[in-house]
Formats: sequence, C-alpha cells, structure tokens
Amino acid sequence: MNTQTRWSYCKLLAATLLVGSLLPLASRVLADGTSAGTTISNTATATYEDPNAPGTTINATSNTVTVTVAEVAGVTATPLAITDVNGGTVLPNDVINYDYRITNVGNDPTRFFIPSSATVTGPGTAGTLQYSTDGGTTFNTVTAGGLTTTSIPAGSSVIVRVPVTISGLASSGATVAVRLGDTGANDNSAATQNQPDVTDGATAGEIRTVDNLDGTTNEATGVPTNGEREASVTQQVLVGSQPQAFAAILKTRTAYSDSSTTALNDDVLTYGLSLRVDATAPAGTAGLSPANLAGTTINVNGGAVTRVLVSDAVPASTTLSGTPVAPTGWTIVYTNSPTTTNANAANWVTNVATIGGIGNAIRIGFVNNGPITAGTTVTGFTFQVTTTGVTGTTTIANLAQVFGQTAGGGTTLVYDESGDQTPSNFNDDGTAGSITPTNGVANPTTDGIDSNNNNTATGPGGEDNVYTVAAAGTILNGSNGQPGAVGPSNNNDDFTNKSSTVPANQTPNTTIDPNSVTFLNTINNPTTGSLSNILLVPDSVNFTPGTGEVLPPTGTTVTLTYGAQTAVYTYNGTNFIFTSGTAIIIPTLTAGTSVNYSVAVDLPTGTALSTDTGNGFSIPIYAFQDVNGNGRPDLAAAEPTQNRTIDRVYTGFLKVVKDARILDTDGTTVVENYTQTPTAANLRTGRFIEYRITYTNISIAPVGAGNVTLNAGNVVITEDGTAGTNTWAKDNDTNGTIDTSNVVGSTTAQFGTIAYSPSGDQTGTTAAADVTRYTNTLAISIQPGASGTFIFRRKIN
Repeated sequence: MNTQTRWSYCKLLAATLLVGSLLPLASRVLADGTSAGTTISNTATATYEDPNAPGTTINATSNTVTVTVAEVAGVTATPLAITDVNGGTVLPNDVINYDYRITNVGNDPTRFFIPSSATVTGPGTAGTLQYSTDGGTTFNTVTAGGLTTTSIPAGSSVIVRVPVTISGLASSGATVAVRLGDTGANDNSAATQNQPDVTDGATAGEIRTVDNLDGTTNEATGVPTNGEREASVTQQVLVGSQPQAFAAILKTRTAYSDSSTTALNDDVLTYGLSLRVDATAPAGTAGLSPANLAGTTINVNGGAVTRVLVSDAVPASTTLSGTPVAPTGWTIVYTNSPTTTNANAANWVTNVATIGGIGNAIRIGFVNNGPITAGTTVTGFTFQVTTTGVTGTTTIANLAQVFGQTAGGGTTLVYDESGDQTPSNFNDDGTAGSITPTNGVANPTTDGIDSNNNNTATGPGGEDNVYTVAAAGTILNGSNGQPGAVGPSNNNDDFTNKSSTVPANQTPNTTIDPNSVTFLNTINNPTTGSLSNILLVPDSVNFTPGTGEVLPPTGTTVTLTYGAQTAVYTYNGTNFIFTSGTAIIIPTLTAGTSVNYSVAVDLPTGTALSTDTGNGFSIPIYAFQDVNGNGRPDLAAAEPTQNRTIDRVYTGFLKVVKDARILDTDGTTVVENYTQTPTAANLRTGRFIEYRITYTNISIAPVGAGNVTLNAGNVVITEDGTAGTNTWAKDNDTNGTIDTSNVVGSTTAQFGTIAYSPSGDQTGTTAAADVTRYTNTLAISIQPGASGTFIFRRKIN
C-alpha cells in the first residue's frame, strides 16, 4: 500500500466503522541464484482513452530497458480492521478492537519487538494488547514491557490487536484514535514507515525489527546493512454519527438584454440564485447524518453577527445595477472590501449608500439568521449586472458561494460554490472536498464551466457561469456547444483537442497511419441582426502555431460537412487546397442562432507519434464573410466578420518512459541511479533492479475558457514479464529458478491500485509462485501536463 493509498484508507476510517477480515499470512521462499550474464529485458505498455471518444482504446509503449536485486531489514505497520465487539454503531461503553498488520518488508527473516501499550487519543481506554502470527486464528497476550516474536519470514506479517473501551461519557461525533508504535511524525505518512531505529531499541513504545541470530533458518549471516527499522500506525473511529449540513448554492443566468445593437458597455445580465439544504447525504459519504444549516460569524454594519451568507462577486467588466431581490426572511448586503478578502471575512453593509452606491459594490450578498432546515430549498435571490468598458468580444464569468455551519456540529465551516449539484463542496464521488474558501472571483481556466447554465457541471469545487458579449457583425466559431470559447490569447485561438488511436506495440520513434478523427464545432451569431453567406474553410496563411503545436504533415486531408454539403481540402505543406465537393456556405444565420458542422482530419501514412514530438497537429478552421470573393479569409481589417477555431489531432498523448536503477543487496544503497541503459558490471546476483515507469500527458494544458482538452482516462499500465520481448519473469538460464523475483510490499503507484498476477503480491522461485504481471489501474484521469510513476522491484536470484 503506497503512502497516498494508506492515508486515504485512514481518512475513510475516520468517517466510518470498518469491519475487516484477517487475511492469512504468506511465507517467502528463497530462490536459487541466476547465472551471470543473463539478459533481462523490460518494456511497459499502457492503454487509455480520449474522454471525447469513450470506449476507443489508445495504446502506448515505452522504451525497452535491458539489464541482466540481500540482508536488509524493513517493517511497515498498516491498518487492518476496526471491529465493534457487539456489532453495529460505535457507542459509549462499547469495546472496539483496533487491528494492525506488522509486515516484514525486508528481504531476510527478522523478529519484531511488539510494545505492550498503545497511545489512545479521545474518550477511550486501551486494554491488554494481543498478537497473532497465524493470520488471526490465535491471539496471544503481549507481556508487560513488550515482547520479541519468533522469526518472521520476509513478506510475512504479525497481527497486533488493541482493545479499547469507549468512555460512557463520550459524545456523538467524538474521535477515538489509537496509535501503535512511536516513529517520527506519527501521522501515517511515509515518515512513519520503515524508518531507522535511531534509539537502537531504547524506546519501549516502538514497533521495530530485531535481527535473528546467525544460524536461524534462512537467516543471512551478519546484521542488516541498513540497521534495525521501526514504524508506527494510527486508526480512528467516530462515536455515533457526525452531523453535517449539506448545503448547495445554485446559480443560473435568467436573462440578457441589449439596449443597443452597437454599444457593448450597456448590456444587462440577470442572475438567479437558490440555496438547497439536503435531507440526505450525497452518495458515497459515510458516517455523516444530514443536519440543518446554521449561521457562521461574519461582519455586518461594523459588528460580528452569526448568519448564513450567500455571496456573489460582481463579474469583471461589469458593475452591480438594478434592484436586487431577496427571499422572505433574507436581507440584502453589500461590500466594497477588496477581493483579496474572502467573502466571509469582508465588511458587509445593509445600506448600499454607505459604500457610495450600488456601482461601488465588489460583492452582493444575502444573509439569514438561520438555521435553514434540512430538506429546504430557498429560491428568489435575484440581481443584475451591467457591462462596463467592453469594446470587443468579452467573456463574463462569475461564481456564487454560501457560508454557514452545521447546526449542532461545532464551528467547522460549511462552504459551497455554484455550478454543480454536489453540496458543501463534496466531490462527485461523495468524498469531502476543500472547505477553504476561495476569493469567489471566477476563473474559467481553473474553475471549469457550467456549460449548460443549469448547475450540471462536475469536478472539484465550483464551476463558473459564463456568457460571451459580442459586437454587431461578430460571429463566434468554437468547440461543440462553446462557440464563444477563448484560447490562450483570444477567441481566435480557442481549440478542440482529440487523438487518433495508436496500434499496440508501437515503440518510440516509429510512425503510423492514423485513423481519421472527427470534430464537431459550433457557430453562433451572438448579435441582434442576421448574418449572411458564412463560408467555412481550413486555412493556414494567417495562422502562426503556438507552443506545443504544429501544422499537419503534407498530404493531410480535411473534410468539412454541414448538412448535406461536403468540402474536401488537402494540405500541401503551405495551405489547404480545395480538392472535391462543394464549398460550404451558410446562407443565413439569424440573431442568437447556433449551428454545428463537422471536421474530419485524416493524417497521412508515416505520421510521427505525438509522444515523440510533443506536438499535436493543428487544423485552423475559419467561419467568415468572404468580402472579396477569393474563398480565403483575409486579415480582419478587410473581412471583419470572421472567427477561427483550431481542431488539433494528437497521435497519442500519454508518453510512457521506462528506466531502472540498481540497488545493492541491502535494498537501499544505490549502485547506479535511474537510467535507460544500466551498466552490465553492476548487475550482480542478490542485488535489486527497481523499474520505474513514468507516464506524462503531453497535450496542451487547459487555458482560456470553453476549450476541449485531452485528459487521459481509464489508464492501465501493464508490466508483463513473459509477454513480447520481456524476460524478467522467465527462467532464461533454465536452472529451474526464474531469474528475478518480486519483492513483496515494494511496489508503489502514485495513483490507483495495483493488481498482481498470477496470485497476489507474492514472491517465489517459479512463475506460479511469484508475480509475472503487474497491472496499475489509475482510476483517475491524467490531465494535460500531469505525470505519475509506477515502480516495482525485482531481486536478481
């Protein structure tokens, strides 16, 4: 279990009572030696998906690392289970068994010192500790002062049980935490696992290794080269259930009016807010019971008061205007505190004249004494903003927030942002999100967008409500459903990223014949008058590729389709030349109308992998009025009614790189650091090969608003030691022993879970008794620019 997984597990225990099974122990079998000079080859493969084409698998193949891993001590302490002896909910006077697994993660048998006491924090008292060396079938008492176990093989475990009696005076929601061992930070981080025993056994509360006497079965002569090791672990439960107010702030743009068809600095946008306090917990939560939403401390008219606060920062390029409306029982408040001060810390006033009038408001708010009953939805919050200083196409974005506390739940802040349906900033999977407020200033690039203006976005935190204001004669051309998308610079370099498929086993620096990739784009007339004769063409003459992109290879064909019209263009290395079909013209586009068209891009045979070049292939698509009739978009000064979007094709976008390092027989000393070409002289029997797979999403990162980026979804990294050219799980020298063996507990994945084939995280001298395939299923999307690692270790037999 890696550090991230271990910490997530412990956080889950803080919210719910887990009842775990006690798993049988596995003994480690020592292997025969592998002949010198044996060649061991390793290539990693991966599969993933473009979320814009779900169900279509893209393959990735790493480079190949060719190489030909003894006494080292190690110990980890991990949570195993928490069991209420009488079953059901943890209540006062209950006896709770906290079980822990203490594992020998060294490569040699060792004994363990088990302390006779554990540290209890909260309303509970520990009883006499017990331990089991047979997987939990039999438990023995830990004697006063602690005891030293018999020899524990590498990879095997001891179970330690700490019985705790919950105080009869324990209150609902109280935390009872139990720490076994005493190491470093004592916070379940990596700093509490397999650490040097710096006190050399002098601390009675430690879990630590004790080297076997020479002559013990399978014991290597001498002492561990990394010294004795120690570890600690904490588990916790809640007494009863924890009350939680599940509050969701919802925001919609209810109206837009333009009193002038030419000026852009007098447009009025009307917004409606509603506040929902749920009577049921979100799916995926545990240990939480819905509660009413109470007020939190804010400053109103110069004094501290307790109120539920609904707040909305006035969007950039607008001022607050009109007459805001509040539901019955709510009071409208205003603030001109700068946005560097969060809304719940701002100075609010009820009389807007106090801050010089409504035009000076930085935020508008609505307050209520509370509590708001669970199961209630409050509607009727309304306010308006007027655009100011807008001279060209401008995106108006904003975000609403709600602040309060849980009735009966202490002083912890309840906080939510608009744009989605999940309450109290909970994540989509029901886990708790951040309750640290942002400044409430919308930033579509980082927040995401509620594209449908109905609070159906997903993702962490809130998502912005976005509207594009444009001048008469303007046309918008962007990604599907987002004609007003804005790219890194403006709304002429917005983009949609997609990927072709990549055949399996395409090693780095090979070329492919990519499949055709189809895009769906949207054109919109955002003004009050009709537009006529809109021409659609790919064109590169006035296009300068940005960072991370290039124009396509010569021979690329681009097919535009609108209704029954189809036009085919071929890129000749300079521009896109009309090849066949009929030029696409949209005769009339009435005010406020949106239409879709498709773009199919077929890259030629011999196209390089984007994971080698780091680039996607950009196809600039123009929607414009062809004033001079030459069929190509001219500079905007000559043909002002035009807008460009970019359809960008990647030939794969998850780059997988393999390297390895050589560790000495102690498992810690680095003989040779990570390299793709380890030195043959360093590969000796008894040493360790630690393979590292690094995967990186090389596609362009999210910028602007409304663009379609490439997250690598459903990523699965596969390391198969018997497939293809891989030989690391084979008996290459035919001596009856596989050449390298898995090191139990040494595999780490930055994200997701690890599966071991054929039969779990085991170690042995035959393929059936060892691990021949590791599979890392990430369970998260790898966003553009993000990367992660998967590491496993093999001992050279």
